Amino acid sequence: MKTKLLPEALLAFESLARLGSFTAAAQEMSCAKSHVSQLISQLELELSSVLLLRSTRRISLTESGQTLLIHAQALRELLGQVRLDIEDTQQHIEGELFISTTPSMAQYVIGPLMAQFAKLQPKLNIRVDANNRIQDPILEGIDFCIRSGTVGDERLVGRLAGHSLEKLYASPHYLQQAPQLHNPADLTLHDILINDEYQTTRQWQMQSAGAKLTVDLQPVLCSNNNPTLAMSAVAGHGIALLPDIVGESYCRLGLLQAVLPQWYEKPTPIYLVYPQRSTMPKKYRAFIDFILPELRGKLSSIN
Repeated sequence: MKTKLLPEALLAFESLARLGSFTAAAQEMSCAKSHVSQLISQLELELSSVLLLRSTRRISLTESGQTLLIHAQALRELLGQVRLDIEDTQQHIEGELFISTTPSMAQYVIGPLMAQFAKLQPKLNIRVDANNRIQDPILEGIDFCIRSGTVGDERLVGRLAGHSLEKLYASPHYLQQAPQLHNPADLTLHDILINDEYQTTRQWQMQSAGAKLTVDLQPVLCSNNNPTLAMSAVAGHGIALLPDIVGESYCRLGLLQAVLPQWYEKPTPIYLVYPQRSTMPKKYRAFIDFILPELRGKLSSIN
């Protein structure tokens, strides 16, 4: 009897292996967790082989599972390419466009820009996924990632869009009643708000025009969320070191004010990342032509 391997079951297996849990795989597939479990059981029955080792803490693949994963990944890539090829035969730019970026970039930059792009390309269905997770655009069917850091995968194209600078911000009210600041060393006299997700030490290493200064701090508030720190600063609770894309959005509203604006920490390169392809779909070309000039106009340029 021939083995019947349903594409849905293979894709469920690939999602489960990549995401590491039945719950996450079910969320990605928009189905019940029990349905994912049923699909995996069907695969194991059809192949007469155990594919997963389950424990209370994690899921690991057996040798058979690792072999099957290679084929399941190839199937997902193939289906993604089929979708692009079919969409590109259409006269108009239409279909799905899946973009992934960080929560801060999504809220303060990409979200507003996508509203503009949607008006220019009304036949596109655009989805923006905001998370801090390391992702594989090819395996996860993501058309574009807008992320910090470098691109070390030869299957991907990374185009520099600019830099995000970590700068100091506080509310006008706080600055009126707090000690004056002449240089970063004066920060020790102030209430400090720290993002402890990536500011892992209680130090800020500030720089300006070649000068560098390290400041030891005792924060009054720590959070792993930049909007939380920004709103705390707006409420007058202290000085926050924020990505300039976050801080400047509040400055434009008069809610925050740049502090020692010539000083900054950690210029972070921001890249537009997408899969390397022999032919560029129309919707890709339209998006790249739109988003790169917009990002370069909003992000800082570091020579």
